Amino acid sequence: MSGILLPGQENKPKSDEQPAEGSASGLVLPSGFSSKKERENRQENAPENKSEPTDEGVNGSLPADTNPATAPQNVQPTQDSQPQMNFKYPPSGAQVQCPSCGTPFNTAVFSMIDLGANPELLSPLLSGQVNAAICSNCGAGGQLSAPLLIHHAANNFLGVFVPSTGQVDDVRTQKTIGDLTSRLMRDLPSEERKGYLLTPKQFFDWGKLIEVLWGFEGVTPEMLRRNADQRALLQSLMKLANDDSALKIGVERSGDLIDLDFFGMLEQMVMAVSQQGQQEAAQNLLQLREKLIETTPAGEEVKKQQERAQALLEKISQTQSREELLTLVVNAWGEENGQDIVGSVAAATGPAFDYEFVMLLAAKIEATKDDEERTSLEDLRDLLVQIQSERQQNQQSAMQQVQALLQEVLQAEDPEALMRQYTPAIDQTFLALIAANVKSAREQNATAAVNRLEQIYTIALQIFDESLPPEIHFMQELVGAPDANAVKKLLNEKRDQLTPDFVNMLGLAENQMRESGHNDQADKIKSIRGQVALMV
Repeated sequence: MSGILLPGQENKPKSDEQPAEGSASGLVLPSGFSSKKERENRQENAPENKSEPTDEGVNGSLPADTNPATAPQNVQPTQDSQPQMNFKYPPSGAQVQCPSCGTPFNTAVFSMIDLGANPELLSPLLSGQVNAAICSNCGAGGQLSAPLLIHHAANNFLGVFVPSTGQVDDVRTQKTIGDLTSRLMRDLPSEERKGYLLTPKQFFDWGKLIEVLWGFEGVTPEMLRRNADQRALLQSLMKLANDDSALKIGVERSGDLIDLDFFGMLEQMVMAVSQQGQQEAAQNLLQLREKLIETTPAGEEVKKQQERAQALLEKISQTQSREELLTLVVNAWGEENGQDIVGSVAAATGPAFDYEFVMLLAAKIEATKDDEERTSLEDLRDLLVQIQSERQQNQQSAMQQVQALLQEVLQAEDPEALMRQYTPAIDQTFLALIAANVKSAREQNATAAVNRLEQIYTIALQIFDESLPPEIHFMQELVGAPDANAVKKLLNEKRDQLTPDFVNMLGLAENQMRESGHNDQADKIKSIRGQVALMV
C-alpha cells in the first residue's frame, strides 16, 4: 500500500487488510504485488472472465417450499455478477469462540493449499489472513492452531505448519503430515510427482513458514524484521495519539521507521477496524495519521500523493467516455509515483475500471510497438485485473459470511438475541440480503417464509438503526428532509452538532454516493455540506 487514503476509502475492503495485532506476518503488500506465475495465470484468464464486481446484495433466496427455520446452511450466491471462488482444496468451516469477549463466530480453515492451482491464495497467506480468526465483535484474534500443508511447485517447496501441540504428540503429527502429503500426491499428475514431495519441511513456527514464502518473492528476513519493528511502533504510537508531547518524543526516537510503508500499515489498520464497526478506534487512527502527515517527512510525501490522487479522482468524475478515461489513467500511470496514485484511485473507484475498460487497455497494448511502453501498460493491466479480482473475492467472502449469519438467525429460537450478539455484522449488506430473500419468497408464494423474513428484517433494521452514531442519524435526517426550508430548520435546531468533523463526514458521504452512481443524492449532500461549512 502507498499510504494514500482517499475520502471514504477507509470503509472499502482489500485483500490484505487485517488488523496487525495477532497477525503472524502481515507485511504490507506493495502496490500491484503478485507473483510472476499469478500474473501469467491472470493474463491467460482475463479475457474470458467477464464478471464484474457489484455493490448490490446477493439474492440467496429460499425455495418456495423451504421453511425459513430449516433453511440449508450452505446457500451460495445466485446472481451471475457474483464471482465463484473455486479452490482445489476448499476450506472447512469451524466455529470459534473469541477468547477476549466470548463471542462465537464462524471462520474458514484450510488444511491444504496448492499455490500452483490457486495462486490467488499467496497474497492472503503472506498477509496472515489464511487460518486466522478475527472476532467481529471486539477485533481480537490471531492465527489458528490448525495444521496446514502448502505446496509451491514453482519453487519445489512442500511445507507443513504443525501447531506447537504437534511437538508433543509426534505420532499423530506424522500421521497428519502423511495423510495430507498422500492426498496431494494422488491428485498430482505423475510427471509432477517429484522427490521433494517425499520430504515435506515441517514448521512449528508460523512466522518461519511465512518467512520462507516471502523469501521466494525476494523479501529478505531483514525486510521482515523492519516490518515487524514498524508494526510495533504503530501499536506504540496508537497509545500516544492523544498526547502530543509523548507522540513527538516517540516519533523522534523511531522516525527512521516512518516511511511510506508505515503509512500503508496505518491505512490498512484504519480500513480493518472500520469494517469491524469500531468507528471510535478508526477515528483515533485517522487523527494519528493526520498528526504524522503534518509532522514527518514521509507524511509530507503522502500528503502530496494524496492531493494528486484526489485531483485525478476529480478528473475521472468529469470524463465522458472510457476512451477519455483510458487516456487520463495512462498519462497518470507514467508520471512519478504513478503506480501508487493510480493504484489508490483504482481501489477507490473500482466500478469505473470494469471489464470493458480492461479490454480497451488490452487493445492499446496490442497496438503499442515500443517495448518499454508496452511493458508499462501490461503492468497497469495486471494491477487493474488484480484489483478487480480482489474486490470480487472480498465481496464473495463477505456475502458468504452474511448468508451464514442469516441461516443461523432463521434457525434461532430467539432471532433478536442472536442478532444483538452479532450487532457489528447487522449492516446494509445483511438487510439487503433479507430483502432479496423476502422478494424471492413472495414471488414463489412462500407465505411462511415471507412472514418469518419480514419479522427478522424489522428487528435487524431496528438493531442497525440503534448502532448508528448520532452524527449519522443527523445526516440521514438532513438528507431525508423534504425541502430546503426543512434542512435549514434542522441545522438551526441542532447547531451544536455542526463541527468540522461533521463537514468532513458529509464530504465522505458525497464521494461515496458519486462512486456508486447516486449523483442526485451526492448533489443534495454537497448542498448540505456547503451550508454546514458556513455555520461552523
